Amino acid sequence: MSGNGEIARDVLEALEGPPLLLVEVPAEDSGLELLIYDEAGALVDVSFVPAALMNGPASGR
Repeated sequence: MSGNGEIARDVLEALEGPPLLLVEVPAEDSGLELLIYDEAGALVDVSFVPAALMNGPASGR
């Protein structure tokens, strides 16, 4: 599982590589799990986004 600081790097790498699918699912402890799949449908990474980051003023929500 990626740390919060790795999420931006993961997204940038995804934009440079083959097409990927990003799926957001609610996490058990609040927040979101970001599931990243490759073009063949294989799960390649899971990142956690805490609710505090999703609801903070910098998120625009």
